[in-house]
Amino acid sequence: MSEFKNSFAENVFRFKYAQGPGDTWGKLADRLVDDVCGTRQGTVHKLMGDDDRKQLAQYIKDFKFMPGGRYLYYAGRPFKAYNNCYLLRAEEDTREEWSAVTWRAMSCLMTGGGIGIDYSRLRPSGAALSRTGGTASGPVPLMHAINEIGRNVMQGGSRRSAIYASLNWKHDDIGSFLRAKDWPPAVRTLKEADFNFPAALDMTNISVNYDDAAMVGGLENNAVFKKNIEKALQTGEPGFSFNFGNKQNETLRNACTEVRSEDDSDVCNLGSINLGNIKDLEEFKSVVSLASKFLVCGTLRADLPYDKVYKVREKNRRLGLGLMGVHEWLLQRGQTYNVTPELHEWLKVYQDESKRAADEHCDRLYISRPVAYRAIAPTGSIGILAKQNLAIH
Repeated sequence: MSEFKNSFAENVFRFKYAQGPGDTWGKLADRLVDDVCGTRQGTVHKLMGDDDRKQLAQYIKDFKFMPGGRYLYYAGRPFKAYNNCYLLRAEEDTREEWSAVTWRAMSCLMTGGGIGIDYSRLRPSGAALSRTGGTASGPVPLMHAINEIGRNVMQGGSRRSAIYASLNWKHDDIGSFLRAKDWPPAVRTLKEADFNFPAALDMTNISVNYDDAAMVGGLENNAVFKKNIEKALQTGEPGFSFNFGNKQNETLRNACTEVRSEDDSDVCNLGSINLGNIKDLEEFKSVVSLASKFLVCGTLRADLPYDKVYKVREKNRRLGLGLMGVHEWLLQRGQTYNVTPELHEWLKVYQDESKRAADEHCDRLYISRPVAYRAIAPTGSIGILAKQNLAIH
């Protein structure tokens, strides 16, 4: 009998995550927990106790906790690229940095992660170059170059890239950025007929960064914001990235934008709790606790593409424990899609227990505490696996 609710979920598992025809969801759960928290493949120290690891594996088998897709794919493999995505910045406008950010992007894509890059520090096109006497290309051509890398690089040899690009609203090249995905009608027609037909920045989601200065005089009167709305209504992009108050410097986003940072080479570390499969609040608290500890262990066991990512991960130890199946949970209680008093109680447990369990586990392992604990990530494939009728939350 299949472990999955339907043949679609079974096929997703077989196509994306199974390691051979004899693999099962239960086997994957066991080897993943042993990889991340136990002593699999020569690791000397267990990072979680035996009882906790056994219960955690059962929660995964029962689709109550769903680690991120990269965890599932790399479970039991020699290379452990467990992180879903990386947050990058083009730090300065030099030939060396153009080469460096291109290399960082390619390195992340090749080891299994999507990328988000902020280009706001690059000079605008036409700016004078003192060393060569020429003029700067501006950020948009570099976006195009990295888009083409994404078109031709398979993540970990298994799937296409996810790329995100952002630019500050005050940048002198914001006009060309807003128009960057204005495909000619002929190209749009070909793209609609064949999704794989190449078009400008078609592998990249783009968004404009807005800060406190954008609010002066009212955002509704900001000419860039109004043009942004116009273009978004026409083509769906660019999107909007808001960074206000003490978060103004957190302009870096991952490819799906649920994680943000101010540190180049930061990294996502994702997993989701499936509310629709949780029986009561006591069990929910237990799942939150063990899932948080699992993600902490992931910050010690995941392989990363280059040295700076290790340093930033050690500094931030960022976790992204999310929720899925919220609507199903409400329907089970005869509720409409709303924040009911009971849901509010569960969300408070989610907030408090994720922090408490992660901090306590970090202290036990003598490592730094996380700067962030939760993130609501999109859950397409793992939502299908987790017995959700629709992976929309």
